[in-house]
Amino acid sequence: MKSSVLIKFVLLISLTFTFCQANLISNIKERKRDYENYLKAKNGKDELKPVVIFIYGGTWHQGDKVKFTKFGTLLEENGYVGVLPTYVLFPYGGMEDMVYDVYTAIKWTFDNIQKYGGDPNRITVAGHSAGAHLVALTLFKSYNYMENKKEIMKPLPQIEKVLLLSGPYDFDDFAKVKKLFGKELKSSILEQLVRLLFRTKNVSPYDIVYDMPDKSVDDGFNVNKFVFYYTSLDTRVPKSSAEKLMKEMKRVSENVNIKYIYKEGYIHEAITVGIRTGDEEQAKNFINLVQQ
Repeated sequence: MKSSVLIKFVLLISLTFTFCQANLISNIKERKRDYENYLKAKNGKDELKPVVIFIYGGTWHQGDKVKFTKFGTLLEENGYVGVLPTYVLFPYGGMEDMVYDVYTAIKWTFDNIQKYGGDPNRITVAGHSAGAHLVALTLFKSYNYMENKKEIMKPLPQIEKVLLLSGPYDFDDFAKVKKLFGKELKSSILEQLVRLLFRTKNVSPYDIVYDMPDKSVDDGFNVNKFVFYYTSLDTRVPKSSAEKLMKEMKRVSENVNIKYIYKEGYIHEAITVGIRTGDEEQAKNFINLVQQ
């Protein structure tokens, strides 16, 4: 009996050691592979790829990067390194929390993307709907050294391109803000969110740029190129939201590089729903916008 127990104990120790050894070897191999990838990127043995950071929308209260993994796949298939951050949503966080998350994700990408084969000198920051609003808000707040979560933000590094898809940038009109949510606004939580948009200081990218003096920016907001995108069948966000912002940006910065693209026949969610459902037309549309 004792002999049987001893044999079982020895077998258990042997299996445990083998399992741990296998895990150790696996971890070493993975770390070795990561290190090799890092060295290749550092030494330029593999050409660094352009990078796209995509901030999804969802009217600030819904959405998850897991739902947008096809964006990452699409970008990879077209020679890009895709970065899909997540950010806190209302009611678990307010606008300043969302800006903090987006700002941190962009900074992390600049600091770390070369380890993953991405070129920090060729970064596009893209956002759709509420995501576009957060990208613009984060950019203009940080550019102006504004306070966020009781800390002064610092300007982001030079960005190659900012791609803003169907974003709302001005919240002065309550009726227009309500349209962003459509029939969803029956929810009491969303009613609170709309009130938050009107009561929170510095949530409108338009207002931030509007308050800046004429010709006070000589570097294009530290962005090589802005691309604004709107569609004719969008009933949620009027194109006037971007038109007003672009006008103020040009007043503040004579050398700002802005391209405006307007597509006929697409609804507000066409590009995001299309890519998530395998629509080749919308996939091509998105890549074309990234390449502008």
